[in-house]
Amino acid sequence: MQTQKVKLGILVASINHNAMDSAFMPVLPEPSFYRALCIAGSKFGIDVYVFTADGFQQHSESLFGYRLEHEHFVRQLVPLPDIIYDRCFFTEANQRINCRRMLSYLALAKPFQLLNGKLPGKLDVYEALKEDHMLSSYLPLTFSLQTSHQPLELADRFRGGIILKPSSGMQGRGILHVKRCASQQSLQVKGRTRNNRSFTAAFKEDLAFEQWIDRFIKRTSYLVQPYLELSGHDDKPFDLRVLIQKDEKSRWSISGVAIRTGQAGSLTSNLHGGGGASPAVMQLSAKFGEPKAERLLEMIHTISKQTAERLESKFGRLAELGLDYGIDQSGRIWLLEANSKPGRSSFRIISDHEAERLSIERPLIYARMLSRRLSPSFVANEFANGRRHHSSSNNQIRPFNVQEVHR
Repeated sequence: MQTQKVKLGILVASINHNAMDSAFMPVLPEPSFYRALCIAGSKFGIDVYVFTADGFQQHSESLFGYRLEHEHFVRQLVPLPDIIYDRCFFTEANQRINCRRMLSYLALAKPFQLLNGKLPGKLDVYEALKEDHMLSSYLPLTFSLQTSHQPLELADRFRGGIILKPSSGMQGRGILHVKRCASQQSLQVKGRTRNNRSFTAAFKEDLAFEQWIDRFIKRTSYLVQPYLELSGHDDKPFDLRVLIQKDEKSRWSISGVAIRTGQAGSLTSNLHGGGGASPAVMQLSAKFGEPKAERLLEMIHTISKQTAERLESKFGRLAELGLDYGIDQSGRIWLLEANSKPGRSSFRIISDHEAERLSIERPLIYARMLSRRLSPSFVANEFANGRRHHSSSNNQIRPFNVQEVHR
């Protein structure tokens, strides 16, 4: 008897089409990643395709998605998914609304399971991790921005100034470093726009700064943290990205580690902001010496697993996390960020083929495990938000997150 294929649908916010292409080919948001998932899926007996909210036809309970055929993604009728891999990066409010509505209708047609749960805002993640005594010492002080005058007070309080960042931001967009410069008698601001472009500004008068910060932030919720000096001696900001995923036995395991380095004088080191990547051991050994580099990596592995377990115990089942660390010039480790929709392009850039392979295969293996172990009632109850508080024997794993990459 032939085993039925697991159907894994990769949900994305939108798919455009290249009007300049004679074949009107679809333009997917992460094409190389989805192509790799589709190719590896066939090896594991998993039918992988990509779809959007508007691909589901409620009246007929049918779904149109994009399958990889002869190196191209082709739109066609696809079966309803058993597992949904949420890779939605919303750029418009209506995309989020349409996606939630579609998931509700889809669940009525066929119960499914989200592969990976979601994390709440950065402040909620910070508070959850701070309750863990082991993790609390690795978290930079974090609190919400309440008034436009607050940055002035805090910039005077912390010698290196403060970092302001959107509480739900990604890729360094909208991040600011505000510092009082006594020699120039001004407030110095370095940051990135919402379009992820670097900029600098200076304000001689506090009132002018308050008016500017009001316009810049608008109604966006922001967090405040002390500025951490995370640049190397070359003035290039760097952070360490850890990809931690569930393995074939549903245990948290490190799939890969890479150093991301920004341009000299830049505020961020993420790849979307123009940064590069390099092997972690090589870079840390050059900065701190080989023995200390090994100790740092060993500690980061320990913190990563504890963080993943802590977050899972607080916010429900997860499948993978991208964890970002800063290491200051004294060698102190700071846990900066946890992302439930991690990228993995760093491993391709540094030619870490094993990490790249694991980063692709582990979500597929976990999806196959979920399709076999989870009962229909569990699947139906979890579809809506991708997380559920429970004590199932399949989820005895607990959790991690916090400051976005800044410098």
